[in-house]
Amino acid sequence: MVNRLGSSLGPSAIEGKETLLATLFSVVWLLGLGAYGAGYFGLIGEGVEPQGPVSLEALLFAMAAILPLALVWIGVMLLRRTAEVQRDARDLQTAIRKLQTDPVANRSARITPAGGGDTETRARLATMAEQMAQIERALGAMLQNQGTAIPEEPPVEAEPGLPLEPDEQNHAPPSWDELLRALNFPTDEKDQDGFRALRIAMRHHNTSLCIRAAEDIMNLLSQDGIYMDDFTPTVAPAEIWRKFSAGERGPSVAAIGGIDDEEVSEKIRERMRSDAIFRDAALHFQRQFDSVLKLFCEKGTDAYLERLGNTRTGRTFMLLGRVGGSFD
Repeated sequence: MVNRLGSSLGPSAIEGKETLLATLFSVVWLLGLGAYGAGYFGLIGEGVEPQGPVSLEALLFAMAAILPLALVWIGVMLLRRTAEVQRDARDLQTAIRKLQTDPVANRSARITPAGGGDTETRARLATMAEQMAQIERALGAMLQNQGTAIPEEPPVEAEPGLPLEPDEQNHAPPSWDELLRALNFPTDEKDQDGFRALRIAMRHHNTSLCIRAAEDIMNLLSQDGIYMDDFTPTVAPAEIWRKFSAGERGPSVAAIGGIDDEEVSEKIRERMRSDAIFRDAALHFQRQFDSVLKLFCEKGTDAYLERLGNTRTGRTFMLLGRVGGSFD
C-alpha cells in the first residue's frame, strides 16, 4: 500500500498550484457570467431590449455564480489533502528503505533475534526496573525506620567484623559478607538475605553513603539501558586494588577497569558532557567508593577485596573509572 501511494502516485503536475488555478478559474467564471448577465438584462450592448427584473432569473444567475465556484474550491481542498497523504506515504517509504539498508539504524534488527526477541527484552527490562523499584522502597523504609531492631545472627566467616564504631543506637557494624551482599544489592524480591544485609549496612554512616550513591548512579545509568548485570568483568587481583587505593596510577593499575565495552563507554561519555546532574552523581559515587575501598584494602583479605570488585557497586566503579580516566 505504501508503495502504491508513494511511488505510483508520485507528485502530480498541479501539486502546490491548486489555489492559483482555482482563483484564476473563479475570476474568469465571474467575469464571463457577469458579462452575460449584463447583456441579458440590457445593461450593455446596443439594440438589446432590457428585461424586466425577474426574481427567478436573478436567483438562477446567483446559483450559476456560486455553485461552480463552491465545487471548484471543494475540489482544491480534496487535492491538497490527497497531496498531503501522498507526501506522508513517500516519507514513510523513505524511512522504511533507510531502516532496511542502513546498518546503524537497523542495529536492533540485527542484534535482536527474530520471533520473541523483543518480548524477551522487554520482560527483562521490566524485571530489572521492578527490582530497582523494590530496592528504592526498601531504602526509603530503612531511612524512616532507623530504630527497627534486627535479630543478629552469628557470623559465618572467620574474619572479624568491620572496624567501624557501633551506630548511635549501638547496633553492631555489618560483617564483611553482609557488606559485600549489601553492595551487590538484592537480586530480587525473594532475596531476604540481601535485604537484611542492606538494612544492616544502611545503619552505618560510611557504608550508607556509598550504598545511596551507588543506587543513585545506577538508576541514572538505567535510563540509558545500562545495567550492571549485563557485564562480566575481569576483576583485577587484590594487589592491584591495593596499589590503586594507595594512590598509584598508570599502566600498573589499569587492569582495575575490567569492563571493556566501547559502545556503553561512549554513552556514558556523552552523558557526562551533557548532563551535569549525572556528572556530579558519578563523581560523588566514586569518592564514596574510594572510602569503602580503603577500608577493604586496610583491613580486609584479598578474597574479600576481589569479591568487592565483582559486586554491582564494584562494576559501576570499574565502568565509571575507566570512562573518566581514574586509572590513568
